[in-house]
Amino acid sequence: MDANYGISMNSILRMEILQDAKLLAGASGTDQIVTSVNVMVDPNVVNLVSGGELLVSTAYAVRENLPQLLELIPQLKQRGVVALGLKFNSYINEIPQEILILCDTLSFPLFEIPNSISFSQLITPIMTTIVNNQAQMLGDIYELQKALTATMLSGGGLQSIVQTLFDRFGNSIAIYNDFFSSFVLACSDRRRESITRRMEDLVRVGSSGRETVSLMSSREVDNVDGLICNKIIIPIYSDKKKYGSIYIWEDNREITNVDLAVLEASTSLIALDMIKKISMYEMENNHKASFLDDLLVHDEERQRKSLANAEYFDFDVDAEHRVAVIRVLSGNSTISNSSLYKTNNSIVNILRRVSRDSSIKVLFVNKCDSIVLVFELPVHEDGNYLQHLHSFVDSAMNALEAEGILSMVSIGMGRSYADATNLWKSFNEAGRAAACWNIDDVRIHSYEDLGVYRFLSYEVLRPELVLFYNETLKVLVDYDHDRDSELVHTLSLYFRCGGNLKRLAEEMGVHYNTVAYRIQRIKELAHVSFDNADQMLNLQIALKIYEANFHR
Repeated sequence: MDANYGISMNSILRMEILQDAKLLAGASGTDQIVTSVNVMVDPNVVNLVSGGELLVSTAYAVRENLPQLLELIPQLKQRGVVALGLKFNSYINEIPQEILILCDTLSFPLFEIPNSISFSQLITPIMTTIVNNQAQMLGDIYELQKALTATMLSGGGLQSIVQTLFDRFGNSIAIYNDFFSSFVLACSDRRRESITRRMEDLVRVGSSGRETVSLMSSREVDNVDGLICNKIIIPIYSDKKKYGSIYIWEDNREITNVDLAVLEASTSLIALDMIKKISMYEMENNHKASFLDDLLVHDEERQRKSLANAEYFDFDVDAEHRVAVIRVLSGNSTISNSSLYKTNNSIVNILRRVSRDSSIKVLFVNKCDSIVLVFELPVHEDGNYLQHLHSFVDSAMNALEAEGILSMVSIGMGRSYADATNLWKSFNEAGRAAACWNIDDVRIHSYEDLGVYRFLSYEVLRPELVLFYNETLKVLVDYDHDRDSELVHTLSLYFRCGGNLKRLAEEMGVHYNTVAYRIQRIKELAHVSFDNADQMLNLQIALKIYEANFHR
């Protein structure tokens, strides 16, 4: 039987039939729930008992060997038995002290049943209460699910659902949607600000700060406007996949086990609403992906097809636009499709939250291997717009960092174009800028600021660039790798210091003679003269190729 419609040992001991019963030990365990009652005739009953049972017995079964309870009670506790009630009759006078101490240690209630009470007199009211609780719970589940179904069939969403739950239980309640990182709530006016603040904190923290994913309900103590009360977290799931959580605070009344069972039984209906919203979002995302696929390609026919549907996506063909690309980096390991989907979805949730609070108009879509954003610019890209754009980017970067995602992504920003048919250029530029993620350890690069990397990021040039790198700089890279030296780093700083060896030594924190030796070694290995401007330019270009393509 389900513990939600059982009865606590406390309640059993308070029944009128047991008014003369004596609790001998294990008082700290009387809050446990009894779901069935069984009579123990033989101490060897251990393998026949189940969790939630209350065992009752005469002392006859243990009269000749009371110490065997020292072995039996831990076994019963391990099997989930809630308590043991004994009728002493004339078989024993008292329970040994070591057994009472053991029951207290295990929080295992042991009580004396008055000899005047038959087992049937005891079992009947207990089982009647359990059956009545079960009937009440099933009735409550039916009524709530009927109300939720009516709400959903009438077109009500999560806000209507949470209001229905609030009307039923009267406590502050919120529903959090994992997929969209959003929430709805229903509570009294005096609690609204405090509950809203808690849920907004959950949205800001995101997945990195959420409770461990579990399909079990949990409780924790919370402080709501100075009121210390329990907060119950009930996962919303379907087919073992979690979609969100119900948060309900005991700020008005206690949530009983029956209440909890009713709420848990209703989560499948709430999950259906969430699944419907997710399906609609993914369908819309697929349409947006198709729209952008056709728009951001150098193909007049596909662009014409895309722009014909521009109004459907609130895309102003007469406005100026720029494209950004966010790519998840796999590093040296292969990232699984499920991990990539989860990470991309987290990024999309962040973009959705940031765009809600921003005046920037942006269209973004999850394309599995990347996330594409198209920013719409006002007629004149003035300083005010740029300020809002930088604010949008900063907010997104901060949220990515807060969720531990920033180190996993690279962001590239293309140039703006007034003609929508040229946006494929901005898309390519953004992709090339995103490919320069390892330059200067910066996570976002604008194509306009790439300098020479504009040319070095051309994919079609990569074979020739690799060949050029192999012919010029690779010998130094291999030397450093084999000898754990710093010739490449020294060369890079040499150019930054304008060829000033004294400044280079200070920058590296080494003796002047050390950098002089390293420079000489570079000349010998690379077969270059530092007085030859062409050879020095080749080395600088090779360093840029190395930084853009090989340095990790």
